[in-house]
Amino acid sequence: MKNISTSKIFILCPANNSTGGPEALHQLSHKLRTKLNLDAKMYYIQKKSNIDPKPKVYNIYDTLEIDTIEDHSDNIIIIPESLTNYIYKFDKSKKIIWWLSVDFYSICMKNRHRGLKFYLSKYIKGKKEDKEYYFENLPNVYHWAQSYRSYLFLLKNKVPVNKISFICDYVNPLFFKISSKENSTEFKENIIIYNPKKNKREIRKLINKISQFKWIAIKNMTPMEVVDTMNKAKIYVDFGYNPGRDKMLRESSVMNCIIISGKGGSSLYQKDLNIPEEYKFEFIKENYSKIISKIEQSIENYEKYIVDFVEYRKEVLEEETQFENKLKVIFSK
Repeated sequence: MKNISTSKIFILCPANNSTGGPEALHQLSHKLRTKLNLDAKMYYIQKKSNIDPKPKVYNIYDTLEIDTIEDHSDNIIIIPESLTNYIYKFDKSKKIIWWLSVDFYSICMKNRHRGLKFYLSKYIKGKKEDKEYYFENLPNVYHWAQSYRSYLFLLKNKVPVNKISFICDYVNPLFFKISSKENSTEFKENIIIYNPKKNKREIRKLINKISQFKWIAIKNMTPMEVVDTMNKAKIYVDFGYNPGRDKMLRESSVMNCIIISGKGGSSLYQKDLNIPEEYKFEFIKENYSKIISKIEQSIENYEKYIVDFVEYRKEVLEEETQFENKLKVIFSK
């Protein structure tokens, strides 16, 4: 990109949100500022008065906030797929849509055009609706795919290949500092962990069938508590639908957990979840006994089975370096 050293980079991000997508956006700011020495600033959406829009857990990332965006041909605006209605608000700037999820694109678009707030704005105040982005081939709009699934989605929507880059975020550095040594069983207990926000019905069935082991839901925990829990667990179970390369799957891998997964969303693709196929199952009645057997065997033979995840763990451990290298290539063009 021309004149990048003098460009201003604006990163759009939902305020007061500490899920995987916003963390990736804060990581992006951090790397652009600390590794590339670029003028990158966060522009928070739907801020609340008297509340810092940056979650405290992201204070490890170097960011600065800005309240207005300067629309200039030298500047760059990075937009998550949940906020593509901002594409047409800035005509002059270069725009990059970061597809951290495929699904939130259509979900958020629909939500913008329904509800009391929308009707008050349109029919009472008379404001025009935001113009939405439907993959028009605009000359100053580019795309980043966080997952292989996102890449396929962009191709399906006829985005030119030369406008797509693969940019994946990375696991919070806290996990690297505390992670167990490879194949170590020193801290491991007969614990199975899971994300209770996903696959509730499936997990409940498994807990009822395999109640002899300790099941822990990863919820209402500080990042340090998540690290400690994953460090003790032998298995991470995920039969939920993953819209992108799921953070918790990668975090559990760093903490040397055996992963037993479904095939929902990005988990279907080896390029997104590169674990042996024998650890992936469709959660259907015919597979219940196989899933239960795999969990029991993995608990009882942890040292033997954890070696199956060396390759995937290695990929995850290299993500931060890959992230930096990709940014250097993109912003040096």
